[in-house]
Amino acid sequence: MTGVIYARYSEGPHQTDQSIEGQVADCKAYAAKNGINILGVYADRHISGKSAATRPEFQRLIDDAQAGRFECVIVWKIDRFGRNRQDIALYKLKLKRAGVKLFYAAESVPEGPEGIILESVLEGIAEYYSEDLRQKVIRGRRETLKKGKLAGTALPIGYKRVDGRPVIDESTAPLVREVYRMYIAGEGVKSCIEYLNAHGVTGSRGGKISQAVVYRMLRSKRYIGIFDESGIELRADPIIDEATYEEAQKMHKGSRQNAAAKAKDEYLLSCCCFCGYCGAMLVGDSGTGKSGRTYHYYTCGKRKRKGSKACQLKSLNRDFLDDLVISATVEDMLTEETIKALTDEVMDIQAEGQKESPAVALKSALDGNKKKQANIVRAIELGNTPDILISRLQELQNEATDLEAEIRQAEYERPTVSREAVEGWLRSFKMGDKKDPAFRKRLVETFVARVDVYKDKAVIYYNITEKRAASGVRIRPVTWAQRGSNPRPSGCDPDALPAELCARNENYYTPVLL
Repeated sequence: MTGVIYARYSEGPHQTDQSIEGQVADCKAYAAKNGINILGVYADRHISGKSAATRPEFQRLIDDAQAGRFECVIVWKIDRFGRNRQDIALYKLKLKRAGVKLFYAAESVPEGPEGIILESVLEGIAEYYSEDLRQKVIRGRRETLKKGKLAGTALPIGYKRVDGRPVIDESTAPLVREVYRMYIAGEGVKSCIEYLNAHGVTGSRGGKISQAVVYRMLRSKRYIGIFDESGIELRADPIIDEATYEEAQKMHKGSRQNAAAKAKDEYLLSCCCFCGYCGAMLVGDSGTGKSGRTYHYYTCGKRKRKGSKACQLKSLNRDFLDDLVISATVEDMLTEETIKALTDEVMDIQAEGQKESPAVALKSALDGNKKKQANIVRAIELGNTPDILISRLQELQNEATDLEAEIRQAEYERPTVSREAVEGWLRSFKMGDKKDPAFRKRLVETFVARVDVYKDKAVIYYNITEKRAASGVRIRPVTWAQRGSNPRPSGCDPDALPAELCARNENYYTPVLL
């Protein structure tokens, strides 16, 4: 597995580069322990973790993750990744969609794990519950597009905005044409990146051009003058002719998949399952029997790299462990009491995050705009109607329309979710098909923070904090008999187990709350 390290320290008299060095050292030790090949380090110095938008190295990290340059990110602790819990959830969601895992070198279970629950809720709400808000955004964009203008959409390299309309930027359009020529000639994306960077072209955040930017450039119909937004087509002058564009599409080899995404599909607990003895990450493993059948296992990474003497934990049947974790989560952890407690926590996080939403500043600007309009209207009513007042009123009305569109977009990106929607989303996991791969994947990503595996038991750490643990989650002991590397569960009556055995947490499997 390939990975990178992200480190950060805030402003302050006692904050120095030694903080970065210490974080990186711990992260490298974690990587070495778990067989992760570190490709580089991203570090923000003297920058608060309160807002992700103000951290250039963090934004570069996210861009590179979306470009598929690595498979995981290691941070020292969750507060290095961010301090705003809604920001944390949203950016973790971006990493997840890019097939990139996030690991913590100094924490077994991250602080504030309900942020992961919020991440799942936001993803689910965006898909199932935000249709009304999405339609409002689309309607606003359509009205703006009908006027021949783009509604706050970032323009691609080669275009600039004049009076809200996309026009060719003659300073950068020739560079776009050259990139297409180079690509069609077979020079490759790397050469295109070097060409653009050499000519001082930057991305939307001012950073160097990445692989993802070039791929988007080579596939965008905007370069042939077609700006298609919300089902409405806006035409602009083309930078590339259609024949050149179609030739570039023939060169494109199709979608790219990284190894991390493939591994997740095959091994449900990949990257969140650890050896209870040496602490190494369990890795997916397989073998073929005499009959030709393939068997899948989880194997201690240290034992796999260094041999059987390095660790006492033998390989564990993949399907057995996956099924056990799924059943325990649905049947034992997701009680009505837990769902209500998690809902309370998600609502608290959401309220805190909404205070820093871009929509807050936009709404303040809109209020100021409305007051200015009202003042001009009063002046006109008093008989003061110079052309400059009429012109200024029109400018303010246009500005208000743009602000309203931006507010709808900000609210769509950070939706305010009702309590009923959160409870409904969490309760839907109780009714899911435990054999369905998509449901199993979503369940683990939402609730399971870590699984520690021993010879005779496994311990699950859920995304629930200690203060929520008293909410009545039922713990059901389940034993398993060791049969070579393929254990099978045996029935167990919790009341029949000796109290001292339960207290020592020995010889049985149990979900554990943190």
